[in-house]
Amino acid sequence: MNRDFDFLLDALKSLPGIGNKQAKNIAYFLINKDEKFISDLVERIKNIKNNLYFCEECNNISIDKRCKICNNPLRNDKKICIVNTTEDLNKIEETKSFDGLYYVLNNEIDAKKNTSLNSKIINKLVVMINKYKFKEIIIATNWTINGEATAAFIKKMLNEILPTASIYRLAIGLPINSALDYADNTTLKSAIENKTKY
Repeated sequence: MNRDFDFLLDALKSLPGIGNKQAKNIAYFLINKDEKFISDLVERIKNIKNNLYFCEECNNISIDKRCKICNNPLRNDKKICIVNTTEDLNKIEETKSFDGLYYVLNNEIDAKKNTSLNSKIINKLVVMINKYKFKEIIIATNWTINGEATAAFIKKMLNEILPTASIYRLAIGLPINSALDYADNTTLKSAIENKTKY
């Protein structure tokens, strides 16, 4: 088409789960919308970006600087579940089977490219571990090559910082190469309740 259209396609393809065909469909959809629709859409994106925070303690998405989970005195602060994304956190919360705190990594090791985790994210996790001295830690990264590499890295780090903690991995019901986002609540609840020592 033209350069502007190609730039739009590139931007859309950078979104998770959007391939070339989906990007073209969205691009044509947007082109056929009026100025008000586009303006409202852009404004909503700006508003959500400006009015949401990453929790200063756990990286959960929040309307305040500390999320409602970290601020909840009824949560068990001797247990933590380490997840890859806020979506994973919400998925586990829906099962009502975990009453501890969370830590959201927001990235994972790329095993093929041999990339490491973001150092700021890891340093923030270390601060949280040293603050609470957790007795139970569940590593709930995905059962993929990258998720496993991330879990192994975190486990090694935890063993050095908090050698007395019990470290678990999600268990029954999650097959190899599976992501939490695709697990139904019953399967995920079973995986949490039947977590295995890691």
